[in-house]
Amino acid sequence: MKKAILILSMLIGIAGAHAQIPAEVTNVMNKCRAAMSNANGLEYEMDMKAGMGPVSMKMHFVVADKGKLNRTTVITKILGMEVTTESGFDGTDTWEIKHYEKSDTITFTRGNKSKKGSGALDLDLDKQYNKAKMKLKDGYHEITFSDPKDKSCELKSVDVKISAKNHTIRVVRVGAMGAKVTMTVTKIRVGLPDSHFKLNLSQYPNAIVIRK
Repeated sequence: MKKAILILSMLIGIAGAHAQIPAEVTNVMNKCRAAMSNANGLEYEMDMKAGMGPVSMKMHFVVADKGKLNRTTVITKILGMEVTTESGFDGTDTWEIKHYEKSDTITFTRGNKSKKGSGALDLDLDKQYNKAKMKLKDGYHEITFSDPKDKSCELKSVDVKISAKNHTIRVVRVGAMGAKVTMTVTKIRVGLPDSHFKLNLSQYPNAIVIRK
């Protein structure tokens, strides 16, 4: 009996080790990654709502990329307070703005010091989870990813909606530690000039500028 249980456990382990994301899901995600990037530059805006019990938080992201150039703005609203953070890489310097009550501080650092993967959307879910189920509904591919490869991952499942027409990602829903998070892409812009990534200091006449 013990031997039978051991063999059964081994078979289950082997099946789990060979669990794969369905090819049709991988195909959709590949098209999504291509749609959410562009050699001429792409910028998307996204609203995020997170709630846990009586506490709620809203965030608005504006994320732009063009090759190595990048720019990110995050506006956070929680408990009646609003905080804005801005950063980017303009091809020469990494810049960051810290907003204070009386004045702003702008720091320029030579070289690309921007954090990789700082974008709000994760487009590699098919590489991070072992299982996925997909259905086509109302013009969207609705995919549920589950069984994270990293067993310490708090996100045991992630739901996404991807446009069947142009393969842009529109909605992401997750739940972790009692909190429910919904991210909705509201706007996508393709084609950005290099000047879009350069900070216009004339917009911050009273800021303290630090160059490192």
